[in-house]
Amino acid sequence: MKKFITVLAGILFLIGLTACGKEGIDKVLSDNSLTVIQNVKTDLKDYNLAYVKDNEDTTGVLEYYKDTNGKDVSNIQLDSALKKKDNKVKINLMNGLNGLIAMVEINDKTLASEVTDLILEDNNKEADEAISVSLSNKSKTENGKTVAIVEIPSLDPTTAKGLKSIQLQSTDGKSIYKNGLLSEKIKAQANSERAKANNFFPAVNKYIADKKWKVVSSATQKKGGYSAILRDEQGKYRLAEFTYPDNKLAVKETDKNTNPQQDNEVLLLQLQGDKSQYIGIVAEVETIIRSGASVVLKSTDGKEYKQSLHTGYNDKNALIQLTKKTDMKMEDIASVTIQDEKGQLLYSMELK
Repeated sequence: MKKFITVLAGILFLIGLTACGKEGIDKVLSDNSLTVIQNVKTDLKDYNLAYVKDNEDTTGVLEYYKDTNGKDVSNIQLDSALKKKDNKVKINLMNGLNGLIAMVEINDKTLASEVTDLILEDNNKEADEAISVSLSNKSKTENGKTVAIVEIPSLDPTTAKGLKSIQLQSTDGKSIYKNGLLSEKIKAQANSERAKANNFFPAVNKYIADKKWKVVSSATQKKGGYSAILRDEQGKYRLAEFTYPDNKLAVKETDKNTNPQQDNEVLLLQLQGDKSQYIGIVAEVETIIRSGASVVLKSTDGKEYKQSLHTGYNDKNALIQLTKKTDMKMEDIASVTIQDEKGQLLYSMELK
């Protein structure tokens, strides 16, 4: 059974062809004979991403930003990382300032209309791990192709080296395209002071690797903040929050099952993090693995929050960060239920 680690990638939006207006980027384009097809909207200061082409119409991705010392920094990836080249899909991978940058270019109407997720797989056959990234920002460009460009902060350069293959999936989780990856075609990170200072995710990944834990689900990927459900070598699950105060890694975690029914069918992990509260749900019972679709939190004042379950390694799971969107706190949760696709109740626990 595949374990898809659904991550929240950087939110990037392709926008219309306009001048970037940033000092130095025009020179980078000119020096490399590049033309911008579409810019990519990001929320980083003094930072640009663009979908570009050269004089031979070879497409790729350009990263440009101002370093802390004021120097211009640029990185360009025009080469596909796919092992088997075809006319339908091109995927360029580049280690960027804020994690791995993936450019997914599709030149097939059926694939373009159906694809919803990019799946990045390593060669860990035992856990069969994979990282699933939403391509919700896909956009049809002026050259007739459909393109999505995403950032994956948790994939630092060292971790990205382990990627071996990719899949494209449709909304129902069906694999609609598969191909191998050439790790040597993952472009190296540009050398800069900003890149050197961006040590949070390398520290997180080293901590997890040293503990010999495996990530089951993750969320809140941002500079200095990351949360995940993990599994240790003995198969025990835990919920952890990683932060980076004063450039030092801080970890809060729990492996305590707070399911009041203590029936070993559904694991309820609750964590008070540095700034947020988290709920982790893991179910290994066959009925939920087979039919479970979503988890629903209900508060004591009648509020309700619903989130999809992810397919894990012999489990179904969900990591919920209690934010303004959920509109409830841990102490307010009255019940946790698991439903199938039709809304039929599969499991229920009362917390109050």
